Amino acid sequence: MKKKYFFLWTMLTAFLFISCEQGPTLQTYFVEKMEDPAFLIVNLPFKLENLLKDNLTQEEQEAIAGVGKLNLLFYRLKEEKEVEYKKELNQITTILENEKYQHLMDFKAFDKGQGKLMFEGETDRIKEGIVFVNAKKMGFGVLRILGSDINPILLSRLVKKVDPKKLEEELKSTMGELDEIF
Repeated sequence: MKKKYFFLWTMLTAFLFISCEQGPTLQTYFVEKMEDPAFLIVNLPFKLENLLKDNLTQEEQEAIAGVGKLNLLFYRLKEEKEVEYKKELNQITTILENEKYQHLMDFKAFDKGQGKLMFEGETDRIKEGIVFVNAKKMGFGVLRILGSDINPILLSRLVKKVDPKKLEEELKSTMGELDEIF
């Protein structure tokens, strides 16, 4: 009888350890860094439709409606803090290597930095879109696009319709002058 209970206890314990999420998530990283003065974390309250050029289709308007909010995290590299920067960069890249974050594409921003687009969820219904950028001379940033049933195909079409001037104006009004941050 004791063997039976021991076996059941062992199986239950193993199930609990396996079913628990292993390691930190992007969400927990953002929360942990909220009070850290080395980070700038902003919940962007502006509406996406304010950033886009006119002439949106009904499908594109529905794609925008699927986006709930945007969270932005910046870590600015300072010469005297290079060791801390490497530690934080390693931590965030380890989190993004988790199999729940699926890789969409890599990109390069001139000679200044590189990044990747990732997502969590199914390919036709994304829960969270992630834009990770690392500029070796400036630092790194992560943009989380949160929502429900985000359609990645429509959202990628919308990226082409973003008006850079409107985006800059919205960021300046939301976060103040970008020059002060960088």
